[in-house]
Amino acid sequence: MIFRLLLTNGISGVVGKYVCWQLFLIVFTIVIMTSSYSVAQTKYPPVMIDMVFGEPVPMNQALDDMATARIVYLGEHHTVPRHHKFQLEIIKGLVERGLDIAIGMEMFSIEQQGALTEWLQSGSHLDELIIKLGKERWNNLNDYAGIMYFARQVKSPIICLNAPDALVRKVAKEGLGGLDESQLESVPKDVNEINPQYERLLRLKLRVHKSFQEKKLDRIILAQAVRDSVMARSAVDYLKSDYGAGKTMIIIAGSGHLNYGFGIPEKVGRHFDAPYRIALPSESGELVLTEQELRHAVPVEITHNDLSFIKVRIADYLSVLPLREDESAKGVEMIQAGIQ
Repeated sequence: MIFRLLLTNGISGVVGKYVCWQLFLIVFTIVIMTSSYSVAQTKYPPVMIDMVFGEPVPMNQALDDMATARIVYLGEHHTVPRHHKFQLEIIKGLVERGLDIAIGMEMFSIEQQGALTEWLQSGSHLDELIIKLGKERWNNLNDYAGIMYFARQVKSPIICLNAPDALVRKVAKEGLGGLDESQLESVPKDVNEINPQYERLLRLKLRVHKSFQEKKLDRIILAQAVRDSVMARSAVDYLKSDYGAGKTMIIIAGSGHLNYGFGIPEKVGRHFDAPYRIALPSESGELVLTEQELRHAVPVEITHNDLSFIKVRIADYLSVLPLREDESAKGVEMIQAGIQ
């Protein structure tokens, strides 16, 4: 099977608003070459695949297993509504099993914790938080309303995980050498310790953009590592604190920060040894590209052999939509996946 990657613009990504400003966002569209099948849409219910056993399992069985972990990582493509429903279903299922949870979210940077905590303790509408956060807010926070209102309902804290956008933009543009002393001190010391397989995967995917020369690509990968490292440190600090004692932490982040256990899970594991599970939803043809996005597309082919260097499973659980026969598909189905 051949995966053809097309670079498109989007909402968020490896280097946050720096990339949005310079070339919008890095998002990849995978075109899967099939026979007479295409990926099902929302009329078909999702199926949970246990990636250890290679078998579909009931959601309740998956939840029973996730409930044994201290950390549950939930991936997403930020703009797919089904992904947020998937996350909320798991969060509710874990709460129903009696777990005392905290939710860590990529969508908030660490300096926004005060405003977020104040909102959680209030009865105000999410729009009020969005207004208060101003231009530095996550662009589609309303898509997370169900999760955030549920957290408020059950009095679960939400932890801001991400690095400040200004810091990430500067690293993407100038590297660590462009940071002042205070900014450099805010970056975890292990930021340069990037798994070689993770870096290779990023380089393989990021070559879809012809403007990324080697030096610029180095900085883009470093900016991704800054986000990974800061989010991992935020999670570890909370889990080791008195507030986090006895809690199960659910971490919501783009799948590019989680898949194969690279990124956040690996960096958390260096400082906090605890059982965890990773659950990812597939994109399954649910994203529709605009004409503008298609104009920024650059095709690159990636084969199974190109990814054969990765020897670990992509996740513990994968939520997918089943295939259906579709004569109109003409052998091609477009699925969007992102390095978030």
